[in-house]
Amino acid sequence: MTDRGIGVARLVGLVFTPIGIIMLALAGWTGNRQYTILKTWPSVEAEVTRSEVTRGRDSEGTTMYGTEIEFRYTVDGREFNTPSSSSYRSSSYREMKGKADRYAPGTRHSILYNPSDPADVHFDAGYNIGFFLLPVILGGMGLMFTGLGIGVLWASRSEKPLRCPSCGEPVTAGQNFCPACATALPPEMRDTHG
Repeated sequence: MTDRGIGVARLVGLVFTPIGIIMLALAGWTGNRQYTILKTWPSVEAEVTRSEVTRGRDSEGTTMYGTEIEFRYTVDGREFNTPSSSSYRSSSYREMKGKADRYAPGTRHSILYNPSDPADVHFDAGYNIGFFLLPVILGGMGLMFTGLGIGVLWASRSEKPLRCPSCGEPVTAGQNFCPACATALPPEMRDTHG
């Protein structure tokens, strides 16, 4: 690998590693937030007043579906009518329609609400992949970026550039003569890298 190739590899490693670490930190933060919701938010019995499947597009133009459910419930003697969206979206209409049907108007469900803001609710909170999807995605991408960055840095450190034994200028693998001083490169250098 040439000096320039090693420099590019190190740059890639120095960019990917911190991006991966930032993604891992965000995964930890969002995962902890979801866990805190499950452990500390109180539940309340709520009646569904509206239930519908929502439709939109993701960044690649794929049609994605979600659910929006409106709940009526009472906290500390105060009544709330609060809409809440599903914690994830899917390209499967059937999946989201099934969720909307489970939360049909008139049905009653236990939901979690934020004690400091009772209008902030989660109806599909639980130890499931949908509720923890964002931390899982960020964690997976963070591991991938960090591993790739560290791997590239490690490989670029262990790879020493070929240099002419006479003048010290870099030479390319497979060359017989130094392009700077025209000195014949040793046979072991040519055989190993030729």
